[in-house]
Amino acid sequence: MNCKDIEQHIVDFIDGQLATDEGEQIQKHIETCGNCKAFYDETVVLFRAFNDIEEEVPSESLREGFYKLLEEEKQLSNPKIVQLNKQEKEFPWKRAFQVAASIVFLFSGYFLGSHKTKQDANQEIVALQIETNELKESVVLAMIENQSVSKRIQAVNYTEGFEQPDVKILEALIERMQYDGNINVRLAAAEALSEFPESSIVKDAFIEALTTQKNPSLQIAIIQFLVKIQEKRAIAPMKQLLEHSDTPDFVKEQVNDGILQII
Repeated sequence: MNCKDIEQHIVDFIDGQLATDEGEQIQKHIETCGNCKAFYDETVVLFRAFNDIEEEVPSESLREGFYKLLEEEKQLSNPKIVQLNKQEKEFPWKRAFQVAASIVFLFSGYFLGSHKTKQDANQEIVALQIETNELKESVVLAMIENQSVSKRIQAVNYTEGFEQPDVKILEALIERMQYDGNINVRLAAAEALSEFPESSIVKDAFIEALTTQKNPSLQIAIIQFLVKIQEKRAIAPMKQLLEHSDTPDFVKEQVNDGILQII
């Protein structure tokens, strides 16, 4: 295995989900590669921080409108569609990373402030922040490819903690929204992407998804986002949905209302 392979499989290795031979290959590589050993150690520390943090139960009003819409659509279209598991969705990745990063920044700021000038200390802290963000992105990218549906949902929802996510993060979310085999993961990815309405990549992805996605729940989530940002380019594909005989009536109602709001 090379360093890129290690980065992609490190989460499964730590969780003990790899086959014996794969795990042995990673173990041998880590023992001989300083960079991968450091990445492994940092990831283990963060995972321990996750386990030490008490789960925070969110307010029942959190994203109430979104869940209400999904529930109504589920009852109208397909009772077998599984609603997003809120307890699973709210695994405290965001809080855990914030706590871990805060501890690093606190001690580094104190040390540097005692031994260097304030300017030097600020530069070091900025460098640490960049390094921490890169680590967070690496962990998310690794987990978003995990075979476990629950871990993919956790990774997708953790991206809400990024104020300005790297293009790789957005592309990974778009791929989950478009092609993931589990509808709950695709819905979670669409919701996560909706947190970045200013991104041209996100806008283009939602317009494309409107022409390719057939699941009514996802169609409604996409329509609502495009209406919210007043994306006029969405009018043409929305009209196409009206022409499709397989488009459910309640989706067509959303389309008609959406077109009126955009126009």
